[in-house]
Amino acid sequence: MIKLNSTELEGIASLFEGIDDSMLISCLQGVIGSAYVRTKTNITAAVMISGEYSFWGGDPLSEDAFYLIEHFFDIAETDNNTAIFPDNCPEWITSLTSCIRNNPIAVPRYGIVKKDYNFDDKLLQSYIDNIPSEYTLKAFDFELYSQAMESVWAKELCEYYASAEDFLDHAIGFAAVKNGILVSACSTMSLYDGGGELSVATHESHRRKGLAYACASAVIKECSLRGIRPCWDAANLISKKMALTLGYEYKGDYTIVHMSKNNLD
Repeated sequence: MIKLNSTELEGIASLFEGIDDSMLISCLQGVIGSAYVRTKTNITAAVMISGEYSFWGGDPLSEDAFYLIEHFFDIAETDNNTAIFPDNCPEWITSLTSCIRNNPIAVPRYGIVKKDYNFDDKLLQSYIDNIPSEYTLKAFDFELYSQAMESVWAKELCEYYASAEDFLDHAIGFAAVKNGILVSACSTMSLYDGGGELSVATHESHRRKGLAYACASAVIKECSLRGIRPCWDAANLISKKMALTLGYEYKGDYTIVHMSKNNLD
């Protein structure tokens, strides 16, 4: 397994054509993640890994692909991973699910159109204004970053940045706070030149109060002010419904593969 440096990423970019994901753009621009190949000679497949996500490109039936799949958890950053691959290459599903030691499960995901939207500012502001009175909407600061990183449910909002300073200098994040405690938030979990991938999370005891809508609306408005495209991808039907309500357009279902290191021999 060979890890590529940032100057070598351009050479493998064509392998990932067909993956419409803003996090992958961040990876290929060297902002986040790491790229791996089996060999630097005649590369036929590659994988980009960023936290709990991996992006697979190239020939899924090649020797390179099977090697990367078989040895994935030798270099993975987490014990659980979501594998994303080109929609028009279902052979990746076959190859990824053939490696039983990775405990693979193919599941549906819900694609949202990546484009420049003209969001309804009045609608977004209504979600912000209707936050329940016992909560306060705040821009992320060092304290909120620290709370997020210490929380299982909110860590993904910030963990792709190198440090608190890196997050606060580059990311956009808003949180709903109750008595000083972070209970819901939205952030640009990854950024690339001109855009970013939004992530939304709410503590289970504070759901169904409109908090996620308020936080997401604040981030979308701030992204618009800064000329950043706020991209959305839905992992479940709740996220899909939320995106469409906020003004995004549905692209269609696609398949990803969940992998787990648990119970490996």
